[in-house]
Amino acid sequence: MKSFFLLLFAFPSLVDAAQSQTQRSPFNVIDAYMRRCPAASENSIEDIAFYINRSARTDLEKARAVYVWMTDNVSYDDESFNSGDFGDNSAENVLRTRLAVCAGFANLFTEIAIKTGIEAVTVSGYAKGYGYTEGDSFDESNHAWNAVKIDGVWKIYDATWGQGSGSEDSRGRLQSTKKFDEQWFNVDPKHSIFTHLSEVPYQNFLPQTISLAEFERLPQFQPIVFQYGLFSADELLTQVKTKKAFKLPEIHSVALPFQIISAPKIRTLKLKERITIELKSNEDLHFYLVDELGDWIPFEKKETSYVLNFTPYNSGEIIINVETPEGYYPILGYEVK
Repeated sequence: MKSFFLLLFAFPSLVDAAQSQTQRSPFNVIDAYMRRCPAASENSIEDIAFYINRSARTDLEKARAVYVWMTDNVSYDDESFNSGDFGDNSAENVLRTRLAVCAGFANLFTEIAIKTGIEAVTVSGYAKGYGYTEGDSFDESNHAWNAVKIDGVWKIYDATWGQGSGSEDSRGRLQSTKKFDEQWFNVDPKHSIFTHLSEVPYQNFLPQTISLAEFERLPQFQPIVFQYGLFSADELLTQVKTKKAFKLPEIHSVALPFQIISAPKIRTLKLKERITIELKSNEDLHFYLVDELGDWIPFEKKETSYVLNFTPYNSGEIIINVETPEGYYPILGYEVK
C-alpha cells in the first residue's frame, strides 16, 4: 500500500452532510457566529479563542466553534501533498497561510481548543481515507486528527476530513473539494475506530485494545453508518476479536435521516429465498430496490415506514437506493448466488 505520511484525506461523501443538518442542527447559532468571525478576530490563536468564548458556553459549543472555524478557514494543501514537500505545519504557520495537510489541521485545532479552556490533544496514527482500498495493509502511520474531552469523555474530531474530501485528477494527482462534513465532529471512539487507529493505544479511548491487524480487518464504516442501526459498533468489535471474516453487505454513507429496521446482515443472498427490508424515516423519502435484472422496485410507504418484500430469482447484484434532490444514491448492496 502506498503510504501518505500524516496526510490522508477522506473519501468524497455521497451526499453533502450539511444539507440534511441545516434545519435540525442544535449548533445553528454557534455555527453562524463562527462563520461571521471578523478578520480582526483572526490575527492570532488567542484572538480566535477570545472570539469563541464570547459566545460559546459549554465545552461542546467551544469544540464545535473550533471545528467550524477550522473547516471554514483552512484548506487542504494539495500542492504540498502532490510534491511531497509538506512544509511547515506548525499551528502558527497554518494560521498565517490557511493551508495545511492533516498534521497542520490537527496542530492548529489543538492550540485553539486549549486556549478556549477545553482539553484537546493531537493524535497520530492510521486512517482509511484517500488512497485506501478495503483490505489494504498499513506500513506506517499516515494521518493526524484530534481528541477532545467533552464532559469528562474523550471524543474524536477530524477537521481535515470535515472540511472536504479528495479525489484524483486526470493526472493522478490529489484534487481536493472543500465541502463541510458534519460527521467528523464529536465522534464516539467506538465509531471512529473503523477509520482511525492511533499509534498510541490509549488514545483510541476504547475499553479494549485494537491491534493494527484487527484495524485492517474491520470494515471501513464512516460514523454515519452506525446511525442506520443495522449494526452496532460493539458487535463488530467483538467479531473482529474472533478473527472470523466479515461478510457484510456493502453499506454506503448517505447523510439523510433514516434507520434500517430490518435487512439481511450478510452480503450473499440465496436464490428464491424471500427477504424483507424495512426502513424508517420521519421525512418523505423514496427508496427503491434495483434487482438483478436492473428493474427498479419501489418500497411501500406505511406512515413513517418503508417496506419491501423481495424474492431474488436470478444471480447478480441487488442495490437499495434512496432518492435525493441531487440524484439517486446507494445505501445497501448484496449479491445473489
